[in-house]
Amino acid sequence: MNIKSLLIGSAAALAAVSGAQAADAIVAAEPEPLEYVRVCDAFGTGFFYIPGTETCLKFGGYI
Repeated sequence: MNIKSLLIGSAAALAAVSGAQAADAIVAAEPEPLEYVRVCDAFGTGFFYIPGTETCLKFGGYI
């Protein structure tokens, strides 16, 4: 009987702890402002600025 009551008590304690965590308030994060890609004319056509930097980049190639 002692082991049975120990298992039931452990299960009840586990359920109480997991239920307490579920009651926390959900905080929605603010979306980051949208930053569009700027064209980089310094190097020619097809180049653009990497958002957040002053670096120009161009993707190219054949498939």
